[in-house]
Amino acid sequence: MNKVKNIIALDCGNSSYRVVLGKYDGKKINTQVIAQEPNYMVEVLGYYYWDFLRIFDFFKRSLKDVLKTVDRIDSIGICTWGVDFALFDKDGNMLNNPLSYRNTIGEKYLNDLSQSEKEQLFYETGILCDKINSLYMLNGIKEERPSLFEAADKLLMIPDILNYMLTGVMINEPSELSTTQLFSASTKNISSKVCNNFNIPETLFSEIGTHGKKIGNLIPSIKEELGIDYDIPVVCVPSHDTASAVAAIPAIEDEFAFISSGTWSLIGTELDQPVITREVLESNLTNEVGAFNKITLLKNSTGMFIMERIKKEYDEATGKDNSWNEINNIANMHKGEIPLFNVNDPRFFNPNHMGQEIHNYLVKTGQEKGELNWSTVIRAVQESMACCYAHTIRDIEKVIDKKFDNIYIVGGGSKNVIINELTAKRTGKAIVTGGMESTSLGNIAVQLKYFEEDMTLKDIRKVIRESIDSKVYQMEFEDDGIVDRYVSLI
Repeated sequence: MNKVKNIIALDCGNSSYRVVLGKYDGKKINTQVIAQEPNYMVEVLGYYYWDFLRIFDFFKRSLKDVLKTVDRIDSIGICTWGVDFALFDKDGNMLNNPLSYRNTIGEKYLNDLSQSEKEQLFYETGILCDKINSLYMLNGIKEERPSLFEAADKLLMIPDILNYMLTGVMINEPSELSTTQLFSASTKNISSKVCNNFNIPETLFSEIGTHGKKIGNLIPSIKEELGIDYDIPVVCVPSHDTASAVAAIPAIEDEFAFISSGTWSLIGTELDQPVITREVLESNLTNEVGAFNKITLLKNSTGMFIMERIKKEYDEATGKDNSWNEINNIANMHKGEIPLFNVNDPRFFNPNHMGQEIHNYLVKTGQEKGELNWSTVIRAVQESMACCYAHTIRDIEKVIDKKFDNIYIVGGGSKNVIINELTAKRTGKAIVTGGMESTSLGNIAVQLKYFEEDMTLKDIRKVIRESIDSKVYQMEFEDDGIVDRYVSLI
């Protein structure tokens, strides 16, 4: 391939969405962020929604900006967060703005399940029961908004909706489907058993997409808006942002440990087949579908969301926009034993005041006294995240009976030097960072298969290695029982 390909990724996350241009010269990809805007939920009458039409409008405007810098767009791929969806009627009209997973209307359905029923769901799908899984939100809609559910003909996940609006073609992309708990990681199909048990029609789902294949071309009205007269293919990529980020891991080895660090931290390994055993279940691990039907055995953990909330609150308390270096310096002021907390405790899911909630917990558990001390709280967050990573990697090594020498960290959290160093100390492993824009890079790289059909995931990762600068954190192993102390709090 001699001509440079101009490949577009829409990377839509919980906190922001961006359009990234990737220029592929046959060897490496150079990326440029064309536009970025904050993403946020909108509360209406007690429900939290995503302002979806604003997201779609942003994407169309950004494509116009792309065409100011290049003479042609060769392909487009979409990736977003998982679990959230919208329903469509028989005429293809979207019935509702997508509800956010931070609503609680589905949680009661998970709580109503017996332990045996939860285990059966895991063994059927490979997916761990979690209150944010689409299955429970869908049941919440059935009860709280029955007319909406009754009018529904199709269900599209967030990236599927964007693909549909761009092409007029409805598909369900497999990595996104795997976050619903309605999809079997073993068969790579919708589970009839789960649908029957929860009275969900299988007809809600469309054809399952294939990575590297064209979904459809840009519809004529959008081409007219862009002022172009040629077709632009929209390519099926691993649309769950975790799956795209893992595709962009610069690994040489076939089996490796990774942390995809963003709003959430996904801690795991990539496998050819799911591991659906009691040991996996008891370790709170889950089998999500990745690029080209690989399996990412992982734990979905709270990630930089807590640090971002802490920084925002500290900025408000000090009346200025503190840099991350300043935040780290505050943490370094803590003296004495480092207090810890379970970063995945529900009380830290979305409290009104994250810093105060953590402080209250530390006081309650006898680890802290007095008023809120920001240095103690920040240090506790950093150390608790590193201990969570170390504990999870231990569990993964145990269930697959393999030891890792390296842990690859990709995503925005890979720039957090302190947490990288602490993770190296608590695991005794080399921490290798990948690209900060790993989700976009993985999205773009998978689109290469549309142009080069023989390209494999190993070939794609070779392109990734040529396209990024990695950094290695190699620290002396320091545990001193701190990881076990963290585990005792879970």
